[in-house]
Amino acid sequence: MRELFKKYRIKSGFYKLKQEIKKISRKNKSVSLKAARYIGIVVSVENQNKLDEMAKIASDLQKANKRVSLIAFTSNETLKLSTSSPIQLLSKADINWDFIPKKEKIINFVNNEFDILINLCTEICFPLVYITALSKSLFKVGAYHKKNSGIYDFMLATQQQSISGFSKELKYYLDKIK
Repeated sequence: MRELFKKYRIKSGFYKLKQEIKKISRKNKSVSLKAARYIGIVVSVENQNKLDEMAKIASDLQKANKRVSLIAFTSNETLKLSTSSPIQLLSKADINWDFIPKKEKIINFVNNEFDILINLCTEICFPLVYITALSKSLFKVGAYHKKNSGIYDFMLATQQQSISGFSKELKYYLDKIK
């Protein structure tokens, strides 16, 4: 019964997302990782190791003179961020019953015109799909899911489950874009 209710909540969220998408327009173009100056990343993290892994990825991008902004969704309330971390955490308390993130938590991120927005979730995480779909980013990138094909400009079918593995795979392809 609980799983059935969760499916209903997600279906309701996707319905509302479709309504929101109809209201927005954005310009899109392919951007290579080399040419990108401002990168947004959304990711789901469930433990401190994954959070630290994301901080390292952000740090590596910053060392390459990229401006980086991250949103991480977690159901783990015990995660701790360092004070200098560019990561903004979203928790279950920051989403509505239909898994839609509260506007005040995401409005600045969604309104940023990133050169590239990367969704590092290899599984569907609806709050992050919602953020990605409404983003004004020029180039949206993520793992292949048939249900999300209208949201991304570039999707990668992957067997990777780890954040670092999927990010390395994405980097390989994003470096190939001219």
